[in-house]
Amino acid sequence: MTLFDAAGENARLSSARARFGLPSSGPALPLAGDVGQRRYFRVASGGGAHLVLVLYPTPSSQPQARWREIGAALADAGIRVPQLFDDDPDSGAALVEDLGDRDLAAEIRDAGEAERDRLLQDAEELLGPLRRIDPAAALLNPPFDAAFFGAELAHTRRWALERDGAAPLTEGRSALWEDLAGRLAHDAADPSLVGEAVPTHRDFHANNLMRAPDGSLAVIDFQDLRLGPPDYDPVSLRFERAGSLCPARGEAYREAVLLQRAWKVLGTFEKMLSFGRDVYRPHRDSALRAIRTWTSPGGPYRPLLDFLPG
Repeated sequence: MTLFDAAGENARLSSARARFGLPSSGPALPLAGDVGQRRYFRVASGGGAHLVLVLYPTPSSQPQARWREIGAALADAGIRVPQLFDDDPDSGAALVEDLGDRDLAAEIRDAGEAERDRLLQDAEELLGPLRRIDPAAALLNPPFDAAFFGAELAHTRRWALERDGAAPLTEGRSALWEDLAGRLAHDAADPSLVGEAVPTHRDFHANNLMRAPDGSLAVIDFQDLRLGPPDYDPVSLRFERAGSLCPARGEAYREAVLLQRAWKVLGTFEKMLSFGRDVYRPHRDSALRAIRTWTSPGGPYRPLLDFLPG
């Protein structure tokens, strides 16, 4: 039995409801998550208010501790985050504020072109206070480095290029990929090329920004925050998912950072598509578009285009 089989999940939900003093009856509506293994449920309090009950895959996990600690640091820096009402690491459960279903991605999709750019500019304004958080919070996770970026590109090789082993690269192609991907990973992590590291959300895209009841933008999914290149969060916002619906100037960002992130998420989205998660298809397509559009024709990363699927 896994922690998230039907019977085990129902047992954990019942236990968490009792632990947090929630009504034992009533619906627990599963909420759409993303790539991570956490599970989210909308539940009602005794007074009828909606709350989000979070189940982590294992008890006393590092992501649960990081969510609590980094969330507190972001709030101290003036960043709106979901309020943590209760936390029970021993059972891998937490009770947090329900910010609703309206994320920035939905606002961008519904907006006209001029309004889309304003929404993205509003989101970018959050990066100032985010980068001023307590330095200790930014060091809770290891910083981005060439090895980390290289491991992400290895994940892309597995899922986007080799289809989880179904289409392995030939020996020559493998050697070429490793050389080119290694160069990209090294360059994206080199402060002399991309700037000194700053606190970085790591997944600063429109689906991780929610419109709070007071109208402010709230940041979610921040437990992986760490030190990284200054352009990392901006390119995530501007060139991924709904953010890619607004014209952007790729030349305004460090090419190595933009491309490393785009290749990284390409692997993530191809993996999700292989699992039948077709909702990731437009996200995969925007990653492909970013790679093709912003790879300099005469630059060192141009040969990587020959590895693109499709």
